[in-house]
Amino acid sequence: MLILKEIKMDSHSDKILITGINGFTGKYLSDHFSSLGYHVYGIVNHKDNPEKNIFSCNLLEKDRLKKIISEIQPNIIIHLAAISFVGHKNIEDFYSVNIIGTQNLLDALKDNAENIKKVILASSATVYGNQDSYELSETMCPNPNNHYGISKLAMEQVAKNYFDFLPIIITRPFNYTAPGQDLNFVIPKITNAFKEKSDTLELGNINVFREYNSVNFITESYYKLAISDHQSQIVNVCSGKTYSLEEVINTCSVITNHKLEILINQNFVRQNEIYKLSGNPDKLYSMINLEGKKLELADTLNLFFHS
Repeated sequence: MLILKEIKMDSHSDKILITGINGFTGKYLSDHFSSLGYHVYGIVNHKDNPEKNIFSCNLLEKDRLKKIISEIQPNIIIHLAAISFVGHKNIEDFYSVNIIGTQNLLDALKDNAENIKKVILASSATVYGNQDSYELSETMCPNPNNHYGISKLAMEQVAKNYFDFLPIIITRPFNYTAPGQDLNFVIPKITNAFKEKSDTLELGNINVFREYNSVNFITESYYKLAISDHQSQIVNVCSGKTYSLEEVINTCSVITNHKLEILINQNFVRQNEIYKLSGNPDKLYSMINLEGKKLELADTLNLFFHS
């Protein structure tokens, strides 16, 4: 049975550690928690980092990772660091970083568990793979079909071994976007074309329906999960609202008062592409209160044109 009560936390003394803090999501989460008065720390995978409270560490450096955790003594941990680009060439990296790296982090946290209030591990909706339903829920049997999804599912299984030692929530986020996301992603690609007043834009199938949530919805969800007393849970982070790329294009056209020609590039059309895909948000909404959060497509797209 899920408990709806939320823990009241002292936002002026709690320390939050975000792995992958310099990534797209990490930057937004850092700003969100900082604005609420939390002491924010981060781990990044590059050397000579000049920023205060940011530590350079490869998740495979087990001893260094333990030293950093021992020094910070974080109260909340949000683990985002991962090899997440599906087309990443070195297949072994998916498994070494996403699985062994996560295990190293959990081992370090287990040794310093006394003051830990929540550990949030970011998995992915890609663990569902191909299913018979358009709406994906946590009760379904995962069926990942690429190395990224397989490694994330394995990460979940590893994390379950720590449920008795750490207050863990595993999240499966669906599509979300905001300014700052790489142009390889479809929403930044489309909005950038409208911002530059391009005459044409090459895309694949535009008659597919997906979630395109704002990153603000994601950060609020992570925050509310972090201060809840739920643990040992796997939960979709999604809205259940889907839009076609055609709707995205038309909304951008209205916002910018600009029209462009869409050229369908067959190289961008995926074989056996799923027509509609969304998450079932019932469990998320039963765990935390997200009432009043705007999820309309126009609100999300407007961020790109006014940033």
